[in-house]
Amino acid sequence: MEIKGKALFNLLRMNCLEDPNSDAKEWQVEDLRDLSMEELYSRLKALGVILNDESFSLYAENCESPEDLADCVWFEEEDLEGHDKAYLLLFELWRRLLPDKLSLSVFCDELDQLINLYDQGTLEDEDPLQSALSILEDILDDAYDEKGSPQGVFNEVANYCAHDLEHFIIDYISDQIAEGNETYASELIDAFYDYSSDRRHFDLLRARLFSSADLEESNILYGRILEDLTDHPDLELLLLFAESLIHRGDVRLFMKAVKLALPLLKTEEEFQDLLGMVAEYYRCLDREAEEHTVKGLLAERTMHTRQKNLDPSDKAVAHLSQIISLHTE
Repeated sequence: MEIKGKALFNLLRMNCLEDPNSDAKEWQVEDLRDLSMEELYSRLKALGVILNDESFSLYAENCESPEDLADCVWFEEEDLEGHDKAYLLLFELWRRLLPDKLSLSVFCDELDQLINLYDQGTLEDEDPLQSALSILEDILDDAYDEKGSPQGVFNEVANYCAHDLEHFIIDYISDQIAEGNETYASELIDAFYDYSSDRRHFDLLRARLFSSADLEESNILYGRILEDLTDHPDLELLLLFAESLIHRGDVRLFMKAVKLALPLLKTEEEFQDLLGMVAEYYRCLDREAEEHTVKGLLAERTMHTRQKNLDPSDKAVAHLSQIISLHTE
């Protein structure tokens, strides 16, 4: 992944918020949205770029993006740090003064901002985020009509985002399903299905949609996904597959997914998470003896460091495999 535009600085700021001891410089991670117009122009002047609203608009007329504008007004080619400082200031001015001249980098910056707010639980109104996803669909469709493969087009756009855009879309659709917004979730699946790097994620979301309305059809879809996972195993997908079947779905499908996941587990955390899912599934089946046994395996591991590597020969792994084999034979 080649991060482009302002996404690099957004990513630095996100990492800095998670780790205040990071090596990022203050100017690289400062949120310029908090600054006044006067302060933005003053900082540009200190860098040798003298502009006002009128001259900014004149320069921007002949530029397609803030990146073009920074190259246009910055003449000290060897001063890369100065260029980046000026670019960030010009980017913020462009965002405010030219809202109708929406370059890809500016759009993705706004999308990053909305995703941040959503992830933090501080996005009071989801309409702007849903509008941005609709615009994203249009951008992808227009670009695909012109050239390239759908995945290539998506990757080119995603390079301007600090977040993992595909991962966010999948998680957001999952949230919509959980909240009962099934029609909108279905629309999002249809909108972004062709652009996915692994469509099994979207197939799994579609199977979840069917599970509340047509359990038989849902199990057929789950069965097809599991056939593919049997031939092309993927631990993340298998865990998601099993998790989505905890409260409804075919027992054999759930247990087969667990069986396929077991040899792929790498860490103690993954194993404990899987134990928790199996215990919860047995609870939903009212199989108290099996639930108690699996919970016992989990309780014995509470002192284990979750980040450490899992020993494939661990007796608990073999024990779990033995328990679930009764449902997969």
